[in-house]
Amino acid sequence: MKLQLPIIIIVCLSIVFILTIHFVGGKDTQTISESNEESHNFRSIKIDAENAFASHQYGQAIKYYEEALELRPDNAEICNDLGAVHYRLGLKNAGPEWPSWNDIEANETVKDALSELNDAIQNVESGYFRIHTSSAEITKAITEEVKAKSATVFPYHGNTETTLNILVGPTSDHILYAKEYYLRAIDLKSTYAPAYRNLGSLYIKIGIKDKGINFLREAHKREPNDEELTEYLHQLKGGY
Repeated sequence: MKLQLPIIIIVCLSIVFILTIHFVGGKDTQTISESNEESHNFRSIKIDAENAFASHQYGQAIKYYEEALELRPDNAEICNDLGAVHYRLGLKNAGPEWPSWNDIEANETVKDALSELNDAIQNVESGYFRIHTSSAEITKAITEEVKAKSATVFPYHGNTETTLNILVGPTSDHILYAKEYYLRAIDLKSTYAPAYRNLGSLYIKIGIKDKGINFLREAHKREPNDEELTEYLHQLKGGY
């Protein structure tokens, strides 16, 4: 009888150990299954997004890429691709002309400069145009008015003149989204060259050439064998 108690304890511990292995193993198996299903869903959504983008269905592509990003919030490639769709949609909303309005030389009075700005905004529902001025007062007034109109201004300060690069309407919204997604991709993966390249191209498109070239150079550092990028940098003033 003295031996029975230790035996009972050993048997009970063995049962607990077996049950523990069973439940833990079952949990691991379920986790792997869920992970495989999520990976399959991610690949499927990514393919749908790529196909939508290739067929110029940009709104649908954004929807799919956002779904993919929910599954993989730390995926730099998806962030970059989502930025690329927004960029393309921003250009599409601008129409065939870029800039969308004749350049404005604003060097007389603030009142005249604001009048020309508002005329451009009324005629350009979505797009990009530039205002050149050597007046700090006009620069400030234009910048404040653009923000009040829910548009976006990217100033480029030259030696004697400031160029105010202005984005309005859906073009402004999508270009800003593109910029943020490219930056997010770079934050997630600093070695990912396409995001640097796309961001560089974006800045050059909106008139911030020096900053654009810097990002293109960063892309080239990460992909030095990219011959197309090498040639493009050589073509730009102050190129690589």
